[in-house]
Amino acid sequence: MSFAERVVVVLVQPQQSGNVGAAARAMKNMGLERLVIVDPPAYDPERARWMAPGCNDILARMQIVKTLDEALAGVHMAVAATARHRRYDPRVLSSAELAQEVVGLDDDQVVAILFGREDSGLDNEAVFRCARVVRIHTPDHASLNLSQAVLVIAHDLYEAARDAGLAGGSGRMVGGRSAYKSTGSLQRKDARGEAADLPALEPGVEAIVGLLERVGYTRAANPTKVSLTTRQALQSAGLSVKEVHALRGMISRVEWALDNPELDWKAGKRS
Repeated sequence: MSFAERVVVVLVQPQQSGNVGAAARAMKNMGLERLVIVDPPAYDPERARWMAPGCNDILARMQIVKTLDEALAGVHMAVAATARHRRYDPRVLSSAELAQEVVGLDDDQVVAILFGREDSGLDNEAVFRCARVVRIHTPDHASLNLSQAVLVIAHDLYEAARDAGLAGGSGRMVGGRSAYKSTGSLQRKDARGEAADLPALEPGVEAIVGLLERVGYTRAANPTKVSLTTRQALQSAGLSVKEVHALRGMISRVEWALDNPELDWKAGKRS
């Protein structure tokens, strides 16, 4: 998978269609291709195209979805672009630090960068679905125009990818349509061995948090922070679908043992 295919720009409830077009133009400038908009209140394709000359290909491929869950399907790590400080922020990175981390991920790992509404940014629910926060440092006024924020982060991603040999100097991404595939990439793969996207990870998060609640861990720790920390850890671990299933199976065994302390959990017989 090319670097351009591994980065998804997600605009959550963008209010202005012109900003969608301007964001698409910023992506095109920096070699990114995948754009998703979530629940736009009034999207005008003509207004978007007017702000995105030469970017009809990105707008034509753009996905419009109703929910954040739909936007995160197929994504393995989510990043929130926000200037707001929260009590339980995920790990905070600068744009350049984020770019280095993304470049260092395996080439089958898809990263989504979330940008919020022009008037209020991302809400807490969206931020807490993310393993990282990216913050663009400014000397004073922290609020950037939506497309400006996309451009700054996309530029740092492009520079890091180019330094790592993942992006050509002309802007064409290495590993595009004209690249040769190795014989390994043509082998039939077990879907359970593929990297777990965020919707596939979420049941694992719920299982771990549920177990911790049951044993009383959350009595002394804020449940929101526990959920956030668990989500960050699983996203950062890069688990496969099979590994998530195995983790949930382990947790089920622990819960069975808690329910049946007098039984041998292997044999299912009284000890």
